[in-house]
Amino acid sequence: MIELAIALACAGCLAAIETFVIGTQAWEHRRFAASRLRSGLLGQNGTVGRALVIIPCRGLEPNLKDNLRRFFRQDYGDFALRFVVESSEDPAVSVIHGLIAEHPHVSAELVVAGLARGEAQKIHNLRAATETIPNEFDYLVFADSDAAPTEHWLSSMLHRICNSRSVAVTGYRWFIPSTGRFHEAVVHALNGAYAMLMSGKTPNLIWGGSWAIRKKIFDELDLRNAWKGKICDDLVVARELLKRGLHVEYEPACLVATACQSDLKSVFAFASRQFFLLRHILPRWWLTDLLIGYFPTVVFWVAFVALLIARDGLLTWVAATVVAVLYGLQWARAELRVTAVKTYFPDLASQPGFRRVFWIDRLLSPVIQLIGFLASLSGGLRKQIVWRGITYRIGKNGQIQISRPNNTAILVCGELRDGCQETPAKTDVTGADHPKNRGGQHPVSLTEKQKPVAA
Repeated sequence: MIELAIALACAGCLAAIETFVIGTQAWEHRRFAASRLRSGLLGQNGTVGRALVIIPCRGLEPNLKDNLRRFFRQDYGDFALRFVVESSEDPAVSVIHGLIAEHPHVSAELVVAGLARGEAQKIHNLRAATETIPNEFDYLVFADSDAAPTEHWLSSMLHRICNSRSVAVTGYRWFIPSTGRFHEAVVHALNGAYAMLMSGKTPNLIWGGSWAIRKKIFDELDLRNAWKGKICDDLVVARELLKRGLHVEYEPACLVATACQSDLKSVFAFASRQFFLLRHILPRWWLTDLLIGYFPTVVFWVAFVALLIARDGLLTWVAATVVAVLYGLQWARAELRVTAVKTYFPDLASQPGFRRVFWIDRLLSPVIQLIGFLASLSGGLRKQIVWRGITYRIGKNGQIQISRPNNTAILVCGELRDGCQETPAKTDVTGADHPKNRGGQHPVSLTEKQKPVAA
């Protein structure tokens, strides 16, 4: 038993050191975010170039209309919106048309991409949306329809990329609880832990729901072609930037609020999907996170089990010490997440839902981290995921099988094969100030023009 006690003590020391280091980075994230947010919009007057904001949509998700309306009400002076859906029958289409009519002064258009073949539907939508981009645009900005940006979101994004040496700028998401139930605490804590790894000098990854890049860089890196046949958009971009040693700047003002999932099953499915995508796009990052990132979690639960079953006095003492120290450090990390919420959302932090989530995070942090570890293991080992109602399966040689709700399976070209036929995209240009509408031209309807997605 003495050997086991020594091994557990050594593992506990390593886990404590790692947790302390990660906690230090979380503290630096909060300091960096507070500093950036305090500076506000100083020096952000005027425009730095014309931006095209691309927003893929699918279905009537919660708060869709309110989320999309926020993009129309950005305080940046020179931008256009391009929404993209897979089908003109998508329920989101009527919402988008209504908002375009509600904001005639904002240049906006709708692209109907068609059904994806051999790649994720979001990938297909983004490739359709980026097929033809007028030269007047200097920046491409990408956002998710479930994000709720502030009115300064676009200004902050573009001024940051203009004033930094980075080729791209990214924000991130923070899940906002409504009732403060356990499943909301789980997704809040797991997502918050990863969000707080980002700062000014860390090797940040792109998050697809809030990021921007210079159009010139997008074209030079041929990112549209890099997306072809893939299952994930942001991690593919991150991989391309990492291969070239290019830095991504994190901008705290571009962190967006996102609604929590409805139950624990949905939270686990969401977390597993994130790890599934990481495993298949950046496998070394996934393995590092599983073996090193969750090492303190594994050590805590090994020590906890040892404390329950040990009959040896030394082993019991060591196990109790490891459990106490790691529990205290996890509590401290939970407190840092509380300070992050107060930094990003000072008006929301005192609401009952957040207060309940804070206490669940503090008291049950080891349980929440165990759920994260199991989600990582599950996501890394599985071969398929369900994403926005579509089932994707990774087959041999990277082939992607797509199974839609009508149970009709489509197997076409995989990631490593060429010569795929792609569904034509249609463009509906309805913004009064859009370049295609200037000079007295009439808006183009869904049935009047079809734009093929180039291979």
